[in-house]
Amino acid sequence: MLISAVGPAVAHDTQAVAGNEVTFGGADEPLVTGERMWLEFEIVDAESGGPVENVSENLTVSIQMEGHEKTALESSDKYGEPGVYEAPVVFTEAGDYVVHLEGTIDGKAVHTHFEKTVDDRAALEYPGDDAQSSAGSDESQSDGNETQSASFASATTTAVAVGIVGIAAAGVMILRRRR
Repeated sequence: MLISAVGPAVAHDTQAVAGNEVTFGGADEPLVTGERMWLEFEIVDAESGGPVENVSENLTVSIQMEGHEKTALESSDKYGEPGVYEAPVVFTEAGDYVVHLEGTIDGKAVHTHFEKTVDDRAALEYPGDDAQSSAGSDESQSDGNETQSASFASATTTAVAVGIVGIAAAGVMILRRRR
């Protein structure tokens, strides 16, 4: 992700926190259930515009969903991206989450939060569970796919046959030269 070079992605939120600009979002958006996702924070000094580095040990990243306790995540500096911090998480439920950032930056207290929605991964899968029922209703699509497969198979067979004929011809030429 090119947060610092291009600016924050559309799905990222930025807040002024303790004299810094903190941009938060998922490394990959949308956030989905059932896969390891990376929550990212980019911290930039509001005055200089430079990255705020080496503060992961002073900050706690935690997540909370309504009806559940707040859970701390392990966070670290993102390799190769100064001022960017990441925390891995696997969401097990779709819904609205609150991501908390707490601790200190350059001795100043930090307590802020960002709201994110996590989508059910199954809603984004293709083909989905209904692929079997829709496959029978659209036979022309199926026939088109079978035609493409048959064309690919015949082209492959033709290429192999041409290769074999070429090798045989080369063998015949070698044998004739030896006589």
